[in-house]
Amino acid sequence: MPEPKEWVTVKEAAVLVGRTERSVYNWIDGGDLAVVRDGKNRMLVLSKTVLRLSQQMRPGRPKGTPTRR
Repeated sequence: MPEPKEWVTVKEAAVLVGRTERSVYNWIDGGDLAVVRDGKNRMLVLSKTVLRLSQQMRPGRPKGTPTRR
């Protein structure tokens, strides 16, 4: 499998780790993920940091499971 690009957009980061864009924005807002802006004012994040964060986070409950027992 090819190496991911070093800097990726929020959308690309979400696809890379199978999370939502909202999850990536939450990592940014929480200070877990640094951001730079490119010439088109897009937010870019380091792909290796996104991959590391994704591995550290616990997955949510599976879809279709009740919230209470």
